[in-house]
Amino acid sequence: MKISNLINEDRIIFDNRIQTKELLFEKVAEVLVKEGSITNTKKFIRDLYKREEETSTGIEAGFGIPHAKSKYVKEPLIVFVHSDIINDYFGLDDSPIECSFLIGVPKKATDVHLQILSELSRKLMDEKFREKLKNSKNKNEIITILSN
Repeated sequence: MKISNLINEDRIIFDNRIQTKELLFEKVAEVLVKEGSITNTKKFIRDLYKREEETSTGIEAGFGIPHAKSKYVKEPLIVFVHSDIINDYFGLDDSPIECSFLIGVPKKATDVHLQILSELSRKLMDEKFREKLKNSKNKNEIITILSN
């Protein structure tokens, strides 16, 4: 599954006011409900938190991959968020998260989320890829980076 097929310009957020996980989830849900990709903001956010209770989705080098299977998601999607340092969201290396790929998939989807997680994880192992994302300044740069 290609990441670039699951993201669009509306699903790329640059917002330095996002400094908590709560604000991260709320901003993403706001964008997704506005575009009609989710049907219930509060319950989608609840599903994200349920997944976070299992284990943090922060990975390393300032990146996080919060994700949820939810009956409130219409089709598989990714939202990229470039934020300030998130004060209550840390990676496995204890680095605060500043770039997130939020994944949502319908509850009925079988292993789609695993395919997406696998593809994203593979890309995020590349230090140059991570640096390009962190240094990006606009949505077009993100689209280009994800399309290569």
